[in-house]
Amino acid sequence: MSDAPIPETTPETPSGPFVYDYTTAPNRQVVLPKTVPLPGYRTYVAEQKALVEAEEAKWQKQLADFDTAKAKAEAEGKDAPKAPVKAVAKKNDTDMVFPAPTEAKDPTLLHLVNGLGDKVEEAFEQAGELTCQVAKEHILEALRLCREDAQLKFEMLADETATHYPAAQGFAFSVVYHLTSIARKKRLRLRILVPEGFEPESATQVYPSANWMEREIWDMLGIRFANHPNMIRILCPEDWEGHALRKEYPVVGWGQRDIDFREDRGGMLNRIAMEKAGQLGINLKRPKAE
Repeated sequence: MSDAPIPETTPETPSGPFVYDYTTAPNRQVVLPKTVPLPGYRTYVAEQKALVEAEEAKWQKQLADFDTAKAKAEAEGKDAPKAPVKAVAKKNDTDMVFPAPTEAKDPTLLHLVNGLGDKVEEAFEQAGELTCQVAKEHILEALRLCREDAQLKFEMLADETATHYPAAQGFAFSVVYHLTSIARKKRLRLRILVPEGFEPESATQVYPSANWMEREIWDMLGIRFANHPNMIRILCPEDWEGHALRKEYPVVGWGQRDIDFREDRGGMLNRIAMEKAGQLGINLKRPKAE
């Protein structure tokens, strides 16, 4: 038996405070989408054109197969096969009709497009809603025009939100501004497409109410806004890792809040959590059936 000392093996130290083995935690695995369902008039027209071309190619193949089968039957002295019949789209008389986007015809939307000129990338209507997509560098100019122009007069920013599109080419997020004109009883949706790392100008310079909305967008999606007065998280702690509304973020999270109260037999973790939340006034005793 050898007296040589056995070398000590030091396990690899995982990087970061929250590390998971995804082979043993399938509920934290993420499958990213492969399509980009960004609504728009140009996208809709392109999709419809592709569908028509696909149907025509299918019909031409049916005709070619029929000609081949007919020639074969004639050569063998058999009866010719039945000719194919082109399918006709059924008329839909119900109200379950997809509200397809259409060209911009609303006077308010046309006035905005004329005012911004080549800064507008796309404008369309869908289901009675007005949408204008502008260049990401000119969103502040578009917001100012919407608020200050007498024919627009969108005095309220009703909401500001964003969506992650990991499969998109040329952009990663869409930031949407829902504007409301109380005086004119009109609504408008402004939209910009931004790549990873781009910082749009903060809408707080025109609509102060955007302050918390943009903090939520930063917290949930990781989009920072230039010239924002207080660009910090609003829902998660400042040391939180990741952004919960990105598509690569697991639905069950990365594990920052993995506390199984069912294993907390003494109730200590539950009590500490309640103390942290300032909810000691509620009934902590488990109700029992009488």
